[in-house]
Amino acid sequence: MNIDVYSDRAKQAIQSAQSLALARGHQQLAPEHLLKVLLEEKDGLSRALIQSAGGRPDEADRAVDAALSKLPKVEGGSGQLYMRPETARVFAAAELGAKEAGDAFVTTERLLIAISKDGGDADKILKDAGAATKALEAAAADIRKG
Repeated sequence: MNIDVYSDRAKQAIQSAQSLALARGHQQLAPEHLLKVLLEEKDGLSRALIQSAGGRPDEADRAVDAALSKLPKVEGGSGQLYMRPETARVFAAAELGAKEAGDAFVTTERLLIAISKDGGDADKILKDAGAATKALEAAAADIRKG
């Protein structure tokens, strides 16, 4: 993961996901943490993308909360956070998607699309909420045109 190729918003989302994981006592950074913070973005870009793709962002938000509550918690310790393999795959997919599109930076919509492709339980949450990868990609392309 090369943090230098991430937009400021994407960097902020990653930091917020790490903070969320630590606040909930989770030892591993999961795609669900990232999805949760993307669904809570101030301007609601991820929510708008999910809606444009025919999905239900409120349903995804409830489902990601439920998934996060099931993750193992650790008390004490050093506060060290480890990245789950599927989280690393999400970052790799987001970077590849940006590169293939000729984008200079990885954006939050690239992260959302990458979660929908290979985010483990988080991609299932998106699909169950009606937001398939192809539909998210099309919605992102439409927003970029405008």
